[in-house]
Amino acid sequence: MNRIVKITAMFVVCLSMFGILGAMPVKADFTYTPVIIGVTTTKTYTQTLNGQTGTNSDPAFPGTATQTLWFNSTDGNTKYQNASVIGANTQVGPSPVCTTPIMTFKNTGTVTETLSVKLNNTVTGMVFYYNSSLASGSTTGTPDTALTALAAGGSNFVTGLGLNNVTNLCIWANFSSMTGGQYNTWFNFSSN
Repeated sequence: MNRIVKITAMFVVCLSMFGILGAMPVKADFTYTPVIIGVTTTKTYTQTLNGQTGTNSDPAFPGTATQTLWFNSTDGNTKYQNASVIGANTQVGPSPVCTTPIMTFKNTGTVTETLSVKLNNTVTGMVFYYNSSLASGSTTGTPDTALTALAAGGSNFVTGLGLNNVTNLCIWANFSSMTGGQYNTWFNFSSN
């Protein structure tokens, strides 16, 4: 019987030791997994001429053509001639105030954009002027609101245009001793 008591006592002691050991905190091991969230950087915009359907930008130069603009002078010395879309709407407003722009640009990309314009080739006796403004409801971007002559190398007409924000662009032409006829060039628009 003494032997049963000793075995029982040892069993109780062992159980209580395991119970104590079981209650002791166990050190945990950890791992982690890095996560990269990628949003493709795209610089795209939609250009809309007054009264026309929007044209999406294209990564291949020179891009997708819009309708044709027309600067129609009654003589070779007209100053600040408003632009118009051939057979359609005209820009409204004398320089430097434009109440109805000839075109708008909406940032449809995933980053803020700087938009610029460059003349494909110069036309002797003609200088283009422009200014821009943010469209109603647009809050992010810095338009070039001053009446500015289009630089030979191109000009930025809005910087930091936010996602889904819209800028208005007005363009005028100054004719200087131009002879009668038709002259062809185009504006190259791009995002930087």
